[in-house]
Amino acid sequence: MLPIMLDLLDRQCVVIGGGKIAARKIKKLLNTGAKIVVISPFISDEIKELANEQKLVVLEREVLNEDYKDAFLVIAATDSFEVNQEIVSNVKSNQLICVVNKHELGNVHIPASFSRGKLQISVSTSGASPHLAKKIRNKLMNTYDESYEEYLDFLNECRLSLKELTDQGLKAQLLEELIDEKYLQSTSEREQFKKRNHL
Repeated sequence: MLPIMLDLLDRQCVVIGGGKIAARKIKKLLNTGAKIVVISPFISDEIKELANEQKLVVLEREVLNEDYKDAFLVIAATDSFEVNQEIVSNVKSNQLICVVNKHELGNVHIPASFSRGKLQISVSTSGASPHLAKKIRNKLMNTYDESYEEYLDFLNECRLSLKELTDQGLKAQLLEELIDEKYLQSTSEREQFKKRNHL
């Protein structure tokens, strides 16, 4: 599989299933700007609460083929292998499909991940051990803590300004300097960098 980042803004994402696993996948979708529809005869209280907050749409019934025929991303998260398999057989070749309990049936796998502002880190074991993926993710969360949020904002601001430089050698040198540890640890160092380089 190819690791990839997806822009889901205003894309229709259909989650089939209403239990705990479905809720975990929905949480990953919430901040993407996707149009989320959840379909299941059983809907957990957690998902119902999200529907009450108008963060998604819930259809509390069995899924129909037409429910996901136009979806950009389909997540089969039911506890029925037969239902999940039927969904896989019905999606079109240009649709993205994730099967949560049978990774190899789909063409998309949603890895263990976390965000620190603009920094997004994902870990996948290609379905071999989701528990190990979560363990590695948790270790990385300690390494890449909340301080990276402001640091990434600083890097982005500087990069956008440095793009205007015509001296390509100087630009490359300054971009390399920016990832020095001192700029992560010190806001005063960041300010000095901006002043020195008239940013």
